[in-house]
Amino acid sequence: MLATLLSCAVLADNRLEIESGPGRAGALSWEALSLQVSLDESGGTLGWHAQGTGLELAGQHGRLSVDCEHGGLRSGRPWCERGAFEWQPAGGGSAIVGQLFDPAEAAGVGLALADDQVRAVLHWPDGERELQAAVRLRGFDLAILPDPVAAAVGLSVLEGRVDGSLRLDGMLLHLDLALSSIGFDRPDGLFAGADLSLGLRGEVGLDPDNGWSFSVALSQEAGELLAGPVYLPPPDAPLSLSAAGHFLPGSGLRVESLRLVDGDQFQAGGTLGLVQDEGGWSLASLDIDDFELRLPGAWSRWGEGLAATAGFGGLQTSGRLGGAFSWRDGELGSLRIDADSIAVEDANGRFALAGLDGRVERDRERMSVALDLAAIELFSLDFGQTRMRASGSNDDWQLSEALVLPLLDGAVVLDRLRVRADAGGAPRVELDARIEPLELADLTDMLGFPTFGGTLSGRFPGVQFEGDRIAFTGGIDVQAFSGRIGLGELVIERPFGSLPALAAQVEIERLDLAELTGAFNFGHMEGKLSGWMRDLRLLDWRPVAMDARLYTHEDAPSRRISQRAVENLSRLGGGAAALSAPLLRMFEDFPYRRAGLACRLDRNICHIDGVAPHESGGFYIVEGRSLPRLDVIGHRRLIDWPRLVAQLAAIAGGR
Repeated sequence: MLATLLSCAVLADNRLEIESGPGRAGALSWEALSLQVSLDESGGTLGWHAQGTGLELAGQHGRLSVDCEHGGLRSGRPWCERGAFEWQPAGGGSAIVGQLFDPAEAAGVGLALADDQVRAVLHWPDGERELQAAVRLRGFDLAILPDPVAAAVGLSVLEGRVDGSLRLDGMLLHLDLALSSIGFDRPDGLFAGADLSLGLRGEVGLDPDNGWSFSVALSQEAGELLAGPVYLPPPDAPLSLSAAGHFLPGSGLRVESLRLVDGDQFQAGGTLGLVQDEGGWSLASLDIDDFELRLPGAWSRWGEGLAATAGFGGLQTSGRLGGAFSWRDGELGSLRIDADSIAVEDANGRFALAGLDGRVERDRERMSVALDLAAIELFSLDFGQTRMRASGSNDDWQLSEALVLPLLDGAVVLDRLRVRADAGGAPRVELDARIEPLELADLTDMLGFPTFGGTLSGRFPGVQFEGDRIAFTGGIDVQAFSGRIGLGELVIERPFGSLPALAAQVEIERLDLAELTGAFNFGHMEGKLSGWMRDLRLLDWRPVAMDARLYTHEDAPSRRISQRAVENLSRLGGGAAALSAPLLRMFEDFPYRRAGLACRLDRNICHIDGVAPHESGGFYIVEGRSLPRLDVIGHRRLIDWPRLVAQLAAIAGGR
């Protein structure tokens, strides 16, 4: 039914008026329509005025007013040689005003907008012909669009120019558009573009009852894009995205064919499903049948932004990654990643790997890992060739064989590695590791440290990784300098992020002082050293709090100290040797009974103490014995911590 109310009247001043109440014609509905036609003396039309209120077409609501100065009817349909129109959207948004012209074709009307940047011709249906329309855009400036247009798609800024055409044949819309200097932004700044050059071609089937079908191709030749943490710089070669599927307004969108190609750096193809509800749009499904990334190009364009937010910006990469995955209702359904000659190097020198090959594969029930690695570097430690084999369920998998990381003449061995989900679904990593004996001289040379003597070995049971936190629940037991160093309650937070933090309790048992002092250019001491660092706290790998004490054992068979060691202990403890300088220079070393220093670090101040009080009110740093007897007495109880660190650096550097 075209209308529920229709009335006609011919007035005395040669004017015909037609009014209609609520009605519908195809996809168009209205609350009220009116048409006024002016007639000449012979009954011919001179002009007409039409107005519709409560209009709805393709989800748009508003009021339309058309004023034709000179026009009439052709084959029973209105035409206009010249005139004007105004569309006022519902809700009080900005009106769209334009001109009418005669397209010089039967049963048609022409519209012009924005100083002729937009020209449209509408052909009325004739017989069995469907509605046809053609729109030609000539440098159309997007900035003149009313604000509600950008707001309707969630944008706060929309600018640029559009050339091309849109053609409507019945319910089929053809697009062929070129967009230049495009810029857009969202209110939250998480989705934006600048200086984009885009091409859009395709077809959209407009069926309000059964949904819209579409087949479109989008290409980008220039400009920058930002989507959350992903920043895409201008492409070296055109980036293309093609999609075909079905859209049902108010329900969801299904892309049956999806293909993204970014030059020869990245390509992926699959299907996509989005659902729409009161909360907005959400991803229902994503199936990528195949993807391929060629590094470093794909990494710099697609991975750099994501990595930088996690503290891994500036990675140098090479190799190839491929595979497939599926995503269903917020969960990963299946995954396959193939690695081919992958190499990664951290710009900050924290890690590097080379020659990574293999596959990671999982489905809804099981997963498996088979990786081979030619070399890996962690904090200047160069590990040799290794392999990783693991399997299990998605929520609980572990190594199927020990992971051996060769290092110099020994190795770091992961006897157990288990990854399982906690109650909240977050991954939790547990491992047991050990160090097979390493020559300390070779290890310290690799790390660029002063050369140490002896060997290093140890065990790391019960290591747990949760988020950016590492807890050594079983402690660490290290054999070095012919003694033992034990670390308990060791926790590291943000080891690769900003401001890494460490907390630990450290126990030192009977280290060989000759080996230890020889390693640090400190001067020579003989004896056995023990002590502790309680409540040790490091921030950005620098001590900020601790209660430390180091002391020698009186049962050591040989206890001697050199001139240089005496001088350095005196500098550190703010003390002086109780022996005149000329006499001090007469001897190369001195016997001692006991020696030691304590430091309680609080708010950048080191509260110093020694091994025993001295009658002067100071404290013994070194208590001598026999002849020539040498005592080193400290008197300064408070020392600036940065200054003490500088003194240690100067001693290590031989200054």
